[in-house]
Amino acid sequence: MVAAAADGPEARAASLPGALPHDEAEASALLASARRRLMRRDRRLAAVIKTHGPCAYRRRPGGFATLFQAILRQQLSGKAAATIAARLVAACAGAIAPEAVATLDDAAFAAAGVSRQKRDYLRGLAAAALAAPALFAELERLPDEAAIEALTAIKGIGRWTAEMYLMFSLGRLDVLPLGDVSIRAAIADIYGIPRAAPAARLARLAEAWRPYRSIACWYFYAHLDRAKEPTRAS
Repeated sequence: MVAAAADGPEARAASLPGALPHDEAEASALLASARRRLMRRDRRLAAVIKTHGPCAYRRRPGGFATLFQAILRQQLSGKAAATIAARLVAACAGAIAPEAVATLDDAAFAAAGVSRQKRDYLRGLAAAALAAPALFAELERLPDEAAIEALTAIKGIGRWTAEMYLMFSLGRLDVLPLGDVSIRAAIADIYGIPRAAPAARLARLAEAWRPYRSIACWYFYAHLDRAKEPTRAS
């Protein structure tokens, strides 16, 4: 039972639903609350959080174009994906929309450098969006696992892609992408756990981060980004 006297910023943030608010002030309050909670519950994560400071986790645009780009980038370098995406944008008259993608013929995809398998995935995404115009609005209202199930029902979208969409486009606060090699690498470095450790072991460790596992993961990504920075001369 929540005490009636709990009315400070941390209490208000903690009472919000399991997604990052769109309002900047509310989002900042929630992230500050989550940061304090994570630091209290996990001393190793606390050290990482102290190193990186306030969490800059924010929602990114979602919808058809975001998932289109996610499928397109699979197994491609950033530069190659950007080149192919630019060609497809031109073929779609300047905008990636399901109606435009559905009209592209095989030659247009081939000219852009899209493989046959990926072409079928992109067409499938367009067909799904056209068949269910409210798809992306519905995802906002679904619980995490139901949203992941709805996304992975679309051929070409695997669990990792769905989890990234939930974390960064839907702002879901308690996603734990154990199939992410970067997350496993960060956990291995911080906690001394093998990267190939069973998912059940990692899930047990992550219980301390509920209901803010997405925010813990943001700090893990930040930890790896800093580790990749070139050493500066003192």
